[in-house]
Amino acid sequence: MSIIISCNNQKGGSGKTATSINIAKGLADDGLMVLLVDLDLQGNASSKFCEDYEEINGIVEAINNEVRIEDVVYPTDIQNLYVIPSKLEWLDCLEDMAREYYTLESEGKENTSVMKIKRLLEPIREHFDVIILDNNPSYKTILMNCIYAADLIIVPVNIDRNAIKGVDYTIRNIVEVINNADENVDPKFRILINKTSRTKVSRECIELIRQKFSGIVLDTTIANQISPAEKQTFFDDYFMIDDQTTKVGRDFKCLVEEIRKEMNI
Repeated sequence: MSIIISCNNQKGGSGKTATSINIAKGLADDGLMVLLVDLDLQGNASSKFCEDYEEINGIVEAINNEVRIEDVVYPTDIQNLYVIPSKLEWLDCLEDMAREYYTLESEGKENTSVMKIKRLLEPIREHFDVIILDNNPSYKTILMNCIYAADLIIVPVNIDRNAIKGVDYTIRNIVEVINNADENVDPKFRILINKTSRTKVSRECIELIRQKFSGIVLDTTIANQISPAEKQTFFDDYFMIDDQTTKVGRDFKCLVEEIRKEMNI
């Protein structure tokens, strides 16, 4: 049975996709069978691996029961790495899930809307060592689905003045969902500090985050290096984790090692 890792932060631009694709690439290179599930309507992770991601069936058709989940798992050019793509129509699915959630809540019925992703993935979990969920920041219902499905939730946070506010909001929502769950839901959740530098301000912000969220911050931090990030955006065959001549590449390699140790995979 696979380990499910979800990257969540309800603040946009926090590095969820960069984190997801580099973890996926690193684990696949280690010989693990990895599935990357794109749950973001922008489809940024999908575009990295599937040139025609907007034209083929993916998470949208699977969640709508138009196709089997097994039929939207696509191999990539990277050995051991597979992807389920997303597209703009995922927004309609997110809105439908939100409406279903509030309808079931108001009627006092069992809220099965929070189980959609978990149940969708069940038929394919045995085929992979790790499943990684790359998420849309805006919808609490998708956060709730990920909490029910995931074994580990990674909350990426950038070093900026709004960093603590964004991560604090996400962590509070995670804890609230866990505490109010109708069944035993207990994923690990860890904060990943992104875009660090050697400046005094960066060091002070890192220390502040570690103090405020003591015990749940990963040891690894990810450096802010513009050139490798731009290459990853514009070149499909470039992944920051592959370039061990860069600080950010070495950081992502350390992150994969820390996750493997944390989750015993």
